Amino acid sequence: MALMSIMAEYSVDSVTAQWLVTGYMIVSTVVVSCMAFLYRRVKLRTLFLAAAILSLGGSAIGLFANSFAMLMVARLVQAVGTGIFIPAMMNTILAVIPKNRLGTFMSIGGCVITFGPAFAPVVCGALVTSFGWHSIFVLPAVVMVLLIGCCFAFVRNLENYPAQLDIPSVALSAVGLTAFVYGMAEITANVPLAVGALAVALASIVGFAHRQFHCESPLIELVPMKNKRFVMPLLLVMMAMMTTFSMSVLLPLYFEGALGMTALFAGVVMLVPVLSNAGATLFGGRFMDKRGEWPLLPAGFACIVVGLALMIALGRTMVLPGVFAGAVVVYAGVGLVMSPSQTAGLKNLPPQQNPFGVTLMSTCLQIAACIGPSLFVGVMSSVQAGELAEGMSESAAVAQGFSVALVVAAVIAAVGLVVAFLFARPGARVLAMRERKPERKGVAPDDAVLARIMETDPYTLPSTACVKEAISLLMDRKVSGVPVVDGTGRAVGFLSDGDIMRYLADHHPLVTGAYSVIALANQSTFDERLRELVSLPVGVIATEGVVGVSAGSSLEDVCSLLARHKLKKVPVLDDGRVVGTVNRSDVLRYAMGTLVETCE
Repeated sequence: MALMSIMAEYSVDSVTAQWLVTGYMIVSTVVVSCMAFLYRRVKLRTLFLAAAILSLGGSAIGLFANSFAMLMVARLVQAVGTGIFIPAMMNTILAVIPKNRLGTFMSIGGCVITFGPAFAPVVCGALVTSFGWHSIFVLPAVVMVLLIGCCFAFVRNLENYPAQLDIPSVALSAVGLTAFVYGMAEITANVPLAVGALAVALASIVGFAHRQFHCESPLIELVPMKNKRFVMPLLLVMMAMMTTFSMSVLLPLYFEGALGMTALFAGVVMLVPVLSNAGATLFGGRFMDKRGEWPLLPAGFACIVVGLALMIALGRTMVLPGVFAGAVVVYAGVGLVMSPSQTAGLKNLPPQQNPFGVTLMSTCLQIAACIGPSLFVGVMSSVQAGELAEGMSESAAVAQGFSVALVVAAVIAAVGLVVAFLFARPGARVLAMRERKPERKGVAPDDAVLARIMETDPYTLPSTACVKEAISLLMDRKVSGVPVVDGTGRAVGFLSDGDIMRYLADHHPLVTGAYSVIALANQSTFDERLRELVSLPVGVIATEGVVGVSAGSSLEDVCSLLARHKLKKVPVLDDGRVVGTVNRSDVLRYAMGTLVETCE
């Protein structure tokens, strides 16, 4: 929204000014490509704090920028912070959210990714019109200060793993991405230069891919790319991102250049499409959790194609209501596609590939955000220049360039519609089978399986019980662990025989298991320190916090949790209270029984 003012102040054309957006996206993409390393190596709070500080620093530089070069530096510094924030958020969602709620939370995260760039024209339009373009850096600076405070108050660290950064891979990705975006931007203006840049990009990308398969510490693990059910949603995310970022750039240029609106009024006009995007994003996430990708993804791309067709038909006539209606439909379609496509792709990966899947998804998302504006603004500028040379008025030339750029966008969206149909169509058959036969041979619906197989009368220990009571319970009930609850019945921890062994190992050489503790407790020679130990409250040695599943979790979530944390048993929780327990044997018995019934 501020590009028109920046172009006027620094006397640069739209292609040059567009590098404030494109350069930002290139740097953030390079940082995103490093996030599989950073997320595994650096603590989450440190990453969050570094991203906030860098974003704050970039905003401060931009606020006082007195040249185009200084403004570019500000944007590049901000880009580093953005490159950390987005994949860190997505990785955290995958780490802490059960898969049966993944669509909803990914849609909330998608609102963060798409709502910001989409809502920016409204806020920036008001600020630019009222206070000048420098003022657009004030709000991000204030938000970053608040986020730094929230970092210390709320962000908790997750588990880290050893990792190394492959510098040649970083260099190859940076060169390849920069050359590719530059070639796409120049393709309509200087074909030989564009072809040369794209050739450099291709060579760099091939070299990068080759190195990832042969170096000891690849920057991005490319194994997820062998999974077709991951690659197809990845393409859908890229095409949706190209659309939304392009609309965020093209529509303000059209409203101001062709229709003569002020930045403020153009921002107000953009408000309704932005809100339609937010509403559709949240709806899409909930729909994805309940029914899957069919018919959500094809319907979303159909909306994008229809909306673009409407804007193409009416853009040349400069009829605001028609273009406005088309924009609303396009933004809503993007909302239906973006987050559900991410969810559909990432849920098909095993947990150990999640960091690499997120890095690939985020990197391609950023690449699409680079390609879209560069390609479409390049097309728009080229057509506009040609029409001006033939004597067309400024506003009519802008409208013509806008319409031609949207034709390219519509072709890409049509390809997305085909891919979405091919990807989501198998889900239609599964959905039809579920609706036709909700229960077959006694097999319960997915959300009822846990209620059937869990132990509904679980053994628990009050947090005030002593260790000796706990050992007696483990022995009498022949179990290896029990949840620890407070006075209201809420789970506050979990005590296993392993907790007892770990605590006692350094206190007595004869302690090798729970049975030996009971035996030694009845001997007069039992060490006094062990007598004190068995009288301690279980809260002293129990593992604090509870790794559990909610009562509405799917069997897939239970299996994932048991495998990820290497557990034999987990409590089933309803509003924090223990309502049951489920272990590996319960799951295996159900799975084998279902397999036998299915084969009969």
